[in-house]
Amino acid sequence: MRRRWMIGLAILLVMAGCSKPIEEDPNDIIVPAIEKGEYAMLIPFDSSETRQYHGTYLGRMDIMEIGSRLEEKSKEHFPTDDFILGEGQVLNLAKLSSLVKRESTENPQGLNPPKGSQFPTGVGSISVLDAVVVADVIELNFYTGSASNPKLAGLSFAIVLNQTLTSMENNVAVQRSISDQRLYEYGTDMGRKLEAYLRKIPDMENIPIYITLYNSSSADATLPGKFIADGYFTGRAGQFAKNTEQWVLFPSDAAETLDSVTSSEMKSVRTALKEFIPETIAIIGQARYVDRKLDFLRINVVIQAKTYAEIHALTQYLGSLLENFSDKGAVIVANVKNYNDTVAIIQRAADGDLTVIYTY
Repeated sequence: MRRRWMIGLAILLVMAGCSKPIEEDPNDIIVPAIEKGEYAMLIPFDSSETRQYHGTYLGRMDIMEIGSRLEEKSKEHFPTDDFILGEGQVLNLAKLSSLVKRESTENPQGLNPPKGSQFPTGVGSISVLDAVVVADVIELNFYTGSASNPKLAGLSFAIVLNQTLTSMENNVAVQRSISDQRLYEYGTDMGRKLEAYLRKIPDMENIPIYITLYNSSSADATLPGKFIADGYFTGRAGQFAKNTEQWVLFPSDAAETLDSVTSSEMKSVRTALKEFIPETIAIIGQARYVDRKLDFLRINVVIQAKTYAEIHALTQYLGSLLENFSDKGAVIVANVKNYNDTVAIIQRAADGDLTVIYTY
């Protein structure tokens, strides 16, 4: 085991007038990737003009899940050895504003249904008036070339979709859900519409574009949403394919049904840790599955230790328990808190390499 020390829309419209085109900076430098399989980063880092909108309407869990998964999924089309990662700059505030608004004669590129229209949910004959299905569009940029002459060479987007809609019925707000198939159909239609819109932007006619669909609804308030589809477009070629991703909690019936082996291993960890320390201990697992296979497992452990030795010993013991999980291809991260303070982070990488980081 290695031990390392780790030293709304109104806002968008108000700010839209500050937008500027992408510009090359002669002072740009490239920061190499710290780990193999990660992207080098282009700096000076230019924050996206749309950051205020994203930060207002997306929760912390979704911000991290969308960004990290979009980057990871993009690697299939923009390999880390060949491309440099940068913050999204093509969609400025004015462009994003027009996209998340409703389609109209004045705003034909709008990704939400026209005002006054009924949106079929795909659940029986239920429709919702003035549905807001597209909540946001997230962007990443990929570059080739040198630090002195970086060239924009690829774009990735995540269209954020609302599966749960608010419908006013007899002056009462009612929650209505869009069926999975209907959400996929509408999302892919809007994805193709986004691609067509991007092609009309100067210099974007032939650039490779990767578009994903993200369902912001989740099975539990403590979990993020999930990606439901993606498509890679070059010129006018490309099509969408369904993704199978989901998050589950341990312990839960859903986790037991989906993956009884990992569920049993999580129970063993809970039992072992509760026998290890006499005080009350809380252990919750959050897992992401891709194509029904465990991809990432986060274990949150909260203890009430009274001494440094207790914390140190439990952390070392928990690290040894992580090595017992049978699914060796998944990344496992354990966060250890003493009361409200994070005291240690343990990671078992996909290759089995174990890292312990003490934060006190």
